[in-house]
Amino acid sequence: MRWFLALLAWIAASAAIAANHTYADGRAADEPVLFHVHGLSFSSDGKAILVPSHYGLAAYRDGSWSGVNGPIHDFAGFAVSESAIYASGHPVEGSVLPDPLGLVKSTDSGETWRSLALGGEVDFHLIAAGYRSKAIYVLNERPNSAMPAAGLYLTLDEGKTWRYGAARGLEGKIFGLAAHPREAEILAAATDRGLYLSRDAGGRFSRLDRGAVTAVTFDPEGKRLYYARAIRRELISALLDSRVRSLIRLPRLGLDYVTHVTQHPRDERSLAIATERRHVYITSDGGSKWRQIAKDGDLP
Repeated sequence: MRWFLALLAWIAASAAIAANHTYADGRAADEPVLFHVHGLSFSSDGKAILVPSHYGLAAYRDGSWSGVNGPIHDFAGFAVSESAIYASGHPVEGSVLPDPLGLVKSTDSGETWRSLALGGEVDFHLIAAGYRSKAIYVLNERPNSAMPAAGLYLTLDEGKTWRYGAARGLEGKIFGLAAHPREAEILAAATDRGLYLSRDAGGRFSRLDRGAVTAVTFDPEGKRLYYARAIRRELISALLDSRVRSLIRLPRLGLDYVTHVTQHPRDERSLAIATERRHVYITSDGGSKWRQIAKDGDLP
């Protein structure tokens, strides 16, 4: 119980810091900084690790960090597919994009963005995209012109039409969503009550594990889930269609916990994690050794 109370206190404190933070607008992030990290993903070609935050999009490539040569939007929801990046949040000052962004898309690694849907209406904090399925899931907080109610929605045509998911059986505060890379109707959710899986586009969920789960992702083939359990500071690899699970060793996190996890699109032993304290770690051997590439949001 003490661990859980500490987790909730950390989340509340982090939210308060983010709410009171101010930052300068601009372009060309020569010195990228991670503040209130909103996502983590390998690029579609696997050559970079992408981290969106209030200071735009940072990229770790060839052993060093750089800002993406594009607008420094205040990113919230963020997801990478085989052919595009999808995101939400607020535009940089002077941008022609609406505020909030709604759903936007980039096909040039974040250098330019195009508005797809609900610009000026919604700031989606959670977005999940199927790597090859064309499915995009969002968590909507309030009704808008395309969504008559709050909740989970799926689009298969980049926001032209939306399908509501009733989320029956899903319990707790949602920390993360993961869309199956190939099957559009399979969605995983990480909540403070456990790990959940839907096979009908969010209509109904079944619980796969209990306890606070703070991050989840599919492997690129959709055969397994990786998810982080906060209380025990564990990263679990679970075969999707069996009860086979294995524990992946994590670096020492103390009171910190994993908020995002991602796997390389072509190398199953290469993983990356981000934590609430804005540490980022990578491993190339399935977790036997981790290397820290960001500490407290600072990028060496």
